[in-house]
Amino acid sequence: MKKLFLALTFNLLLIGCNKDAPELSFDELNIEQVSELNCNPEEENCTFIGITVPWAMGKDTRSNLLNSHIEDHIIKLIDYQDNKELNSLENLAQTFIKDYEASAKEFPEYNIPWEAFVEGKLTYESEKIISIQFDLALFTGGAHGYTSITYLNFDPESGRLISNNALFSEDFKNFAEERFRKKNDIPENEPINSTGLFFEDDKFQLPQNIGFHENKIVLRYNAYEIASYSEGTIQLEFKMDEVKKYFKIL
Repeated sequence: MKKLFLALTFNLLLIGCNKDAPELSFDELNIEQVSELNCNPEEENCTFIGITVPWAMGKDTRSNLLNSHIEDHIIKLIDYQDNKELNSLENLAQTFIKDYEASAKEFPEYNIPWEAFVEGKLTYESEKIISIQFDLALFTGGAHGYTSITYLNFDPESGRLISNNALFSEDFKNFAEERFRKKNDIPENEPINSTGLFFEDDKFQLPQNIGFHENKIVLRYNAYEIASYSEGTIQLEFKMDEVKKYFKIL
């Protein structure tokens, strides 16, 4: 028997976007599913998937679009098989359990419980941008699991994603590269990959994940993005005031 819990809990946030648009409200969406195959609850040694994320509660197009982006993002984080048929977080949870059980029955000698957990939290909100951080911990066998921190940035008025290119002026990349080189001891006159990194075409690029917090901005390169797994994650942080002049939207 499998256990599935789906709950919408208390209101987390209200954002007024403009005079005409209604307030954007978020509740917390919780999804948990546990497989009882080879499960030892006393030792907490069971295959498990848990998802806890902010969820826009409106019935309007804006809320639906924002939730759709959150859903797609989490599916891509956990769906290591790139299953095109996954269309909801509930479906993702059920499929994760089914895949584990199929693998455990086919290869019982390699049976180790799988785990997947995603926690999303609102890190910044204003009339111009909503930033949500997603913490992932994933293990589906092998030598080690995988962890990451990713961000999605939204336009509160439309619910659309804001691309990284729309966040800052072109000068910000030069500013970030200078700080990156200094932090990672890469000489100014040497190629960016001279110390063992692997930026594409040996040219500095901003990371896929840029997050906003109340007093800072985070640039995060997750494992494998520009370095080997053993190097872990590489992160830059800037005080909001020092990069304010590069903003396009704030």
